[in-house]
Amino acid sequence: MIQDVNHRARRAEILRTMPEIRALFGPHPGVAAFGVAMMVLQFGLAFVAARLLWWENLLLVLCVGAFVAHAINCVVHECTHGLVFRTPKANKALALMVTLPSLVPSAVAFRHYHLLHHSFFGVRGMDSDVPTRWEVRVVGRSRFRKLMWLLLLPISYSVLHPLFVKRRLPVDGWLVANIATIALAWAAVLWAAGWPAVGYLVASTYFSVGPHIAGAHILQEHIAFDGGSGMASYYGPVNLISINLGYHLEHHDLPGIAGWRLAEVQKLAPQFYSGHVRHESRAFGLWQFVTNPAVGLDSRPIRDTDGSIASRV
Repeated sequence: MIQDVNHRARRAEILRTMPEIRALFGPHPGVAAFGVAMMVLQFGLAFVAARLLWWENLLLVLCVGAFVAHAINCVVHECTHGLVFRTPKANKALALMVTLPSLVPSAVAFRHYHLLHHSFFGVRGMDSDVPTRWEVRVVGRSRFRKLMWLLLLPISYSVLHPLFVKRRLPVDGWLVANIATIALAWAAVLWAAGWPAVGYLVASTYFSVGPHIAGAHILQEHIAFDGGSGMASYYGPVNLISINLGYHLEHHDLPGIAGWRLAEVQKLAPQFYSGHVRHESRAFGLWQFVTNPAVGLDSRPIRDTDGSIASRV
């Protein structure tokens, strides 16, 4: 049976035994500068891509663009947890701004569904990360079907799964602003650089949450490759551009600590993390998911609404 990870209990124990960790809590405004820099870089690269051959454009996407889009996604993640500025409005505004190069109005929706993910981790119908029952049955353990699912991951992750979450995304001024600003971004990019630039930006967004090293975190974070808790961390080089998103177990334990400070948690309280599953390679995670017959979409904790571990299917 998949084991549980009680983050509240672990958090209480960590803070009880290592009270100095409390000093790490709070926002990190430096993330704002990083986010704006990534936004400007991505738009600049789109102008470069507009002058390239199609295969050169794609190569730029795979080698650079997907990583920049991933870095932007990580800034939005920090904004979602209120870890850039002290006010929700400022965090939401930054998230809307930095996601302009994504050409997808995802910032407000991500905030809604990601906070539910933290509150209802693994609960089908509340956590949009949890695959549907029919997905689990159709994909099974087939290498080919897992590969096809991975190619469609950006659609299932961003469109399909949220449809089955009971708490609907509210339509408010922030959502309208998100859609409107992205529409303006589309118009501006088309006018200034044309369809090749749009193709670069959309493809970068696709690979940042899809079959790419940048998107592999979606699998590694909660797929229990070892049959364990479905909560693992990654300590490889991609953390340099992902604001330490790889410190995932630490983040779920202590979501009030900004990403750039999560490495300090490891240094101050290594005894809480040394025995847990860790990943060193994003690329190997993709390979392992597709090729390992023991791993499927249900290789993760899936809970009933009362919090108990439910049937895997």
